[in-house]
Amino acid sequence: MLRLIKIDFKKYFYSKVFWVMISIYAAMLLLVFFGAEKFVNRVLANASTTAPVTMPGFTLYSFPYVWQNLAFFAGFLKIFLALIVLFFITNEFSNKTMRQNIMNGMSRNQFILSKLLFVILLSLASTLILSISGLILGLSYTEEYTITLALQKAIFIPAYFLEVLTFSILALFIAFLVKRSILAIGALALYSYILEPIISGSLPDSLAKFLPGEAIGNLIDIPNSALLQMFGVSFRENVSTQDAITCLVYSFLFTALIFLFYQKKDI
Repeated sequence: MLRLIKIDFKKYFYSKVFWVMISIYAAMLLLVFFGAEKFVNRVLANASTTAPVTMPGFTLYSFPYVWQNLAFFAGFLKIFLALIVLFFITNEFSNKTMRQNIMNGMSRNQFILSKLLFVILLSLASTLILSISGLILGLSYTEEYTITLALQKAIFIPAYFLEVLTFSILALFIAFLVKRSILAIGALALYSYILEPIISGSLPDSLAKFLPGEAIGNLIDIPNSALLQMFGVSFRENVSTQDAITCLVYSFLFTALIFLFYQKKDI
């Protein structure tokens, strides 16, 4: 496994495009993490000028709520991580790298496993950025904290990892299926923003929640804030075991389909 990681690492280490895309994605995450509270409070301040009641400012960064808040906002950027996966995996087919690797002695399963490890490492890196940012912000914005308080809602860290991992594996599956960058990006966008919403809208909620995008999106619900509580609105403050299991099932399913599809396929 370490050998497969090293092989892929050499491919991407010398790719300027890879580092540019990763740097942009990381910068976007940090901008969202460290700018979210200022943005939300500015919106509330502007709304207060016309609202009948004054909208209170509040912090997104205090323990233990920082984990859910950051994970929720970061979830909107998982599409960019999926685009990185799509771009570099489809390039493997465009540049005939898969064929070359197999001619050099790598099995089909090893090649697919190397791409899966690539996706896992990207998801871990994104989760690490979230964890470090949450720790820094939580320590800075919480007046009195304990280890117990800081870790009270830390379940949203692995939940975020599962969210980006499942979505990235979906992108990986599409990349192996379509093989062309533009077509793969179009297929992911078509399914995520058009097809699944249509299917979801035609199904009862009891069934729609088991669709891939629905399960991924439901992992981390909208955080309960002081503003929402003012209007008596309440959202789930934990991670649903059902949604987590559904995401795990889809991750294994998409991965298994890739392995099965490429057992006898001509490359």
